[in-house]
Amino acid sequence: MQLFKRVLLSLFPDEIVAQTVNPASMFISFISTKEFFSVINRKIVENYKLNLFDVTLDPFEFKIGFGEHINIKPKDADSYYGYCATANLNGYRFFSPANIANSVSLVTSLYVKDIFRKYPPEYYLNFLYTIFLLSFVFLARIKIFPYDDREQNYNWFVEIMFSFYAFVFQQTGKKIDPAIIKALKKELLNQIEVFFMLFALYKNFNSIFAHENVSDKDIYSRLFYDELKGDSKNIYTEFIANHTAYTGKTNFSPLEVKVMQSILPADILLRYLFIDSDMFLITESVVSKLFDKKILDDFITSFRKDDSQLENLLLYITDYRNFKRNFFSWVQKYIVTVFRDEDRKWWPIKEDLDDLMSSIGEDVENIESFKIPERIKKESKMMEKILNFYITLIWGFRLSRGDTFFLRLFRKPIIQHLSTIDDGLDEKNYTLQYYGWLLYQYGKNVFFYKHTAENVRAGKQKFVLPQKNTIKNIYSNISLLKSIDESFLATILQDINPKDIRLYVKNKKLIELFKWLIGRDISEMVKKSDGPFIGMVYDTIANNLEHTWFLKTLKKELTQEDIYHIKENIYNLDFWISEYFFRALLDKKIILKNDYSDLAILGIFSTIRETLFGCMIYITYLRDLANIKDIPLHDELLIKIYVQDILNIDVYYHKKITSIINTLQADFNEILKHWIEIDDNKDFLKVWADNRNHFTANKTIEETKKKIISEDILRFKWFVKNISYYNKRFLMPQ
Repeated sequence: MQLFKRVLLSLFPDEIVAQTVNPASMFISFISTKEFFSVINRKIVENYKLNLFDVTLDPFEFKIGFGEHINIKPKDADSYYGYCATANLNGYRFFSPANIANSVSLVTSLYVKDIFRKYPPEYYLNFLYTIFLLSFVFLARIKIFPYDDREQNYNWFVEIMFSFYAFVFQQTGKKIDPAIIKALKKELLNQIEVFFMLFALYKNFNSIFAHENVSDKDIYSRLFYDELKGDSKNIYTEFIANHTAYTGKTNFSPLEVKVMQSILPADILLRYLFIDSDMFLITESVVSKLFDKKILDDFITSFRKDDSQLENLLLYITDYRNFKRNFFSWVQKYIVTVFRDEDRKWWPIKEDLDDLMSSIGEDVENIESFKIPERIKKESKMMEKILNFYITLIWGFRLSRGDTFFLRLFRKPIIQHLSTIDDGLDEKNYTLQYYGWLLYQYGKNVFFYKHTAENVRAGKQKFVLPQKNTIKNIYSNISLLKSIDESFLATILQDINPKDIRLYVKNKKLIELFKWLIGRDISEMVKKSDGPFIGMVYDTIANNLEHTWFLKTLKKELTQEDIYHIKENIYNLDFWISEYFFRALLDKKIILKNDYSDLAILGIFSTIRETLFGCMIYITYLRDLANIKDIPLHDELLIKIYVQDILNIDVYYHKKITSIINTLQADFNEILKHWIEIDDNKDFLKVWADNRNHFTANKTIEETKKKIISEDILRFKWFVKNISYYNKRFLMPQ
């Protein structure tokens, strides 16, 4: 809980946190960690089809531990969910469609606000909604840029933009005036650099799901898999069968409008900032202060020529520090401006407040009957709305689960090399078995995502998720398989993704142990020039693969900035535990490539990268607990579950892989024991240990194995992955 509060407070500016009474401290003091975690998951799952974290089989947490739900004390629940939320906040930059669309909409508002002043406010708000929602339309390829020529595509895009603008009016129930739209279109197109920026973004989004040798029909079949089995299947079947007749047109047919309902988000975060506010004033007094206008201008003007600055622009506008530095100070000034008329009536308000304070002192039991001044009510309501916008936006900028789109957006050549590799899927003994189990788990996982998304769309604030998946869908699709393959690589290369929140280990004993264990390896690495450095970091992975494309591609495509981020992250213990596992495979001559394709091996390694550290921390904790309390350990069953069901490795390799894990645990035992003492690790581990003891009580290993179901496996993977991300801390040996 303490780390959770510290991390949350770090998202607010220091001058706000330093105040005795301030919105940040009040928010942190009253927050329910379970509610906060629920908000995180609800927002993440809302567009699960397009976020793609689910294809890496990252479970959606829906209950604690194995078996039936256990009773958990409120204090333990607070610690548990605070831990889970912190693991998320301690992740990498999350380039989700919604995060990018929110930021781009805010940037665009700065350049078009003056044009909309003379028109009714709904024209401004709906234009910002249009920018936001079109991101999902192009990402899902409901519309596809039809030309090879840039100018033709741009002209086509402009027509799409205003056609969708009319659609948004229809959805919001506002009447549209054709004369106003005509005038607006003429004026807005004078802001040509802004339109070229949007053009570059949507064109990039349009190609994210496109793969060589994968048809659009396959892409749609994955996106609309469940809809194709539902009551509206005829609509989706018609769209997929005749998509070329729809996707290139500049209007939106009734059929496309129905199809879009499956991919558009149920909520638009921007409305919390703009609705019930003076939209022009809040743009001028708050949004305009978030970014350096000169930096924005340089980016925006570049798009008229090409889209080479798209990566740098998106990195800049999704940097939470821009919001942390500027948001609250200007929100305060905005509120002062809004209520300055009331300020002229200060004395009556002061008298009201005096009366309120006095009466509270007289009769505490009847506090609900007191009349709170209207201005105080309005200010509180406005601040609550703006605070919700801020928190939801800021925590959404990072994620500790699955694919973050970074590789797909900014390192496409790496993805393209991956997509064109013919890896002999049918020729390896265990590759089909590996992907079959992944697809089975994927079907289990999506059931819970889908169930949650449907409840969120229905506007339900609270709902209960089933204990088990009640639908036996097996998802199998070439587009899904390609997305899974890409996510393997994105996970292995996660360290090139910016990590805005940095947690440092200051414990001298841990730093000494880290230096003793790993200091020499780090010293050798950081002395190398770029090419040899990349080789040292990824050689062990490359040498476990059959083909040589992996390392060659990385040396060619990774940038100076990527290498900078990798060098930072080699000071993390989780990086080295994975590295030593990969080395052990080579040292013990465990040749996975004899039985697995390169892509399947990358899948195994990506899971190692995200979960092994957490698994070893948990095993260390259980072994110490068993010694102290003299209780049966049965850790061999947990390790078996981890190797067989989490890593998804065939029984042929179980004994050797288990031996590597046990050796690593012994080698790192001392540092892991000290690591468990960091922050809330013990409290989190205890919740699962208690659950496990309850689940296995008075049962043999064989009896316990029979009780474990697939959903338990998903929860266990989520558990060890959370531990790994929670403990991603930088150690800097001198």
